[in-house]
Amino acid sequence: MFTIIYLSCLMISGPAYSQADPSSEIIGALRKGNPGDLGKYFNEMVDLDIPGFKKLYSKTQASRIIKDFFSNKPVTNVSVNSEGDSSDGSKYTMGNLTAGGKKYNLYFLLRKSNGEYLIYQLHIQSE
Repeated sequence: MFTIIYLSCLMISGPAYSQADPSSEIIGALRKGNPGDLGKYFNEMVDLDIPGFKKLYSKTQASRIIKDFFSNKPVTNVSVNSEGDSSDGSKYTMGNLTAGGKKYNLYFLLRKSNGEYLIYQLHIQSE
């Protein structure tokens, strides 16, 4: 009986985890230079601003661009300087990314879409 109640509680609380802020997972994907893990948090359209690319891209295009960026510039460090919530309910993270021997300013903005926070903006700009 206890097992049934326990499993029922897990099933009820399960969706709450999908609504959590994925910023730490996104930072982890950036630290690993893993475009697949990062891309799963992209919204259908992403405002991407990285060296050589600055406009609104589809999720697929943005994933390819990030994959190329990580391939050409292996990530060696990511640090977070500031995180917070905006008045419209979005969440932001600012920091630094070191890749390919260069330092970049890092910024991403998350907004809720269908109950999940997704990346709407990702900026990796030269210092």
